[in-house]
Amino acid sequence: MFWLILTILEIILLILGVSFPLARIDEFWIFTSEFSILSISRDLIIADEFLLGLMVFSFGLLFPLVKIVFRLTGYELINRYNLHKFSMVDIFLISFLVFSAKVSNYFDLSLLIGFYFLISSVLLGYIQIVFNK
Repeated sequence: MFWLILTILEIILLILGVSFPLARIDEFWIFTSEFSILSISRDLIIADEFLLGLMVFSFGLLFPLVKIVFRLTGYELINRYNLHKFSMVDIFLISFLVFSAKVSNYFDLSLLIGFYFLISSVLLGYIQIVFNK
């Protein structure tokens, strides 16, 4: 029962993480923009970048959901092919943005609540994988 509650919490945190803004970029202290996984996917598809938008959506939302469902059902496809490596690809890309903002004089980046929801979801998933065996 405890693991089921943690899994439900993980799903809620994932959905909140991809829905809420991940970061805010301030350019030249004038222009400000916020983005989330869903808004990036939508904007890429609107800009006719279908493959890239689909990849962001897949690795940001669909793949983590499939991973959670497979863990619930006991299906070992993720573990058999080491597909768990892709679960933090969005966090990895955000770390590049943070680094770029720190060394740049042209823009600043602030992490927002969506990032913390997303990283909490990923950490809950790892906790369940490690301790549920």
